[in-house]
Amino acid sequence: MYELQKIKNEINVLGFYSIYYFEFTKDFTHAPESHDFWELVYVDNGEIIAVTDGVSTHLSQGQVIFHEPNDLHAHISDQKVPNNMLVISFSVEGEAMDYFKKKIFTLDSTEKTLLSLFIKEAQKTLGKFRRFQEKHDSPDFSNAPFGATQLLSCYLTEFLIKLYREKNSDFMRIPTQEENRTLTDSSVIELVKNYLASNVYSTVTLPAVCDKFSIGKSQLCKLFRDDTGQSPMEYYQSLRISEAKRLLRTKTLSVSQISDLFGYSSIHNFSRSFKKATGFSPKAYISSIK
Repeated sequence: MYELQKIKNEINVLGFYSIYYFEFTKDFTHAPESHDFWELVYVDNGEIIAVTDGVSTHLSQGQVIFHEPNDLHAHISDQKVPNNMLVISFSVEGEAMDYFKKKIFTLDSTEKTLLSLFIKEAQKTLGKFRRFQEKHDSPDFSNAPFGATQLLSCYLTEFLIKLYREKNSDFMRIPTQEENRTLTDSSVIELVKNYLASNVYSTVTLPAVCDKFSIGKSQLCKLFRDDTGQSPMEYYQSLRISEAKRLLRTKTLSVSQISDLFGYSSIHNFSRSFKKATGFSPKAYISSIK
């Protein structure tokens, strides 16, 4: 006779108090705050200083910090570079959460992908993220697509479980052949990503990338679609636009100079590409973050 084996929720995400994706200038700061729920802060670009109960910690791109309930905390730009931050405030149950208290992690590609999936689903659910901090408000899920909030919970839960397992030797094991193949594919993707990120000011083409890494166009496109939801060139263009936004926030170069830096034939072509990607002209974007 079959017997139902119930799921044990080691980490149970109950809901969200806020979901923000901020794009800050290099001189951003905010007053210390505390609240009775968890907060995750991920540095997607740039660098920040996180202050927790009076102790400051420097966080670089690709790192995440957890603030436990009632921590007094603040986040400050380092006065050197602009930064992009994902901030998730949430309620969660499970003794395993004790492990995350005041912890900082440097994320691997899988963990970054999980947060990327969370961000994309949050964008579908909430619309465009606020780019700067005005006030605290709860996310509006009234127009959420079918299953959206459940997916957000699943992505965050999987992210937390992976971080928890990563540092516990009980979960270490020899990978299977299929897992090794997946790791190889992931390594290729990371190599290509790093190459594209290092050449945002150049003119990179798909055939040149395929030739450099000895991989077929169809295979590379499939791997990128599976990993990022974008084609390699779409991913490359998003990197260029993100870098252009960062430069605009530094306020050290004019729009014309940034256009020339990226090799656009005219400022008009740069502005058109920028607006297509962001919904703002470069000048309107600068005004929106003042």
